[in-house]
Amino acid sequence: MEALSVLRDGELLVRRPEERDADTLVAGSHDPLVREFMQGVLAHPDRDSAVRWITEVAPRLWAGDRAAYFAVARENAPAIGFAELVDLRPEEGAAEVSIWLLPEHRRMKTAAAALRLACRFGFEELGLRRIDAYAAADNMGVQVVGASIGFRRAGFRPALFRSSRTQALHDAVYATLVPEDLC
Repeated sequence: MEALSVLRDGELLVRRPEERDADTLVAGSHDPLVREFMQGVLAHPDRDSAVRWITEVAPRLWAGDRAAYFAVARENAPAIGFAELVDLRPEEGAAEVSIWLLPEHRRMKTAAAALRLACRFGFEELGLRRIDAYAAADNMGVQVVGASIGFRRAGFRPALFRSSRTQALHDAVYATLVPEDLC
């Protein structure tokens, strides 16, 4: 997979995660909303666990063309959240995207910019032709952020994913984005 140079949208940027982002990863992995609305979030017990994920696991997945993980940050600062392109399917030219931000940074403009940058990387650097996103049906904020950058609702999936926090099943709204619709 292509090496990530920093992608920018005004003051916001996405870049490969660095060791200095470990505290953000620990905080996000324990955040109740991140754990409720994202599947498979493992709660890092401490900073060392997060550093291992950043320095060993994420690079291995990048190198194996399985996933692309990004730190969402401002210039010369630790991450304020993370974005990811997962379920990479090169034969289809498709992947799935998701983002999360620390509570104090959850604003529509910030979330939309981070999501846009991750999608730009997928289209421009990976040559994807479609990026999918799933949001819990009761997570309207994420659906609005996706729609604001061009995602179009494509379906509804009952009981699609299990909460990392409560293990409850969530119905999901499925949306998709193609390069010409990214705004």
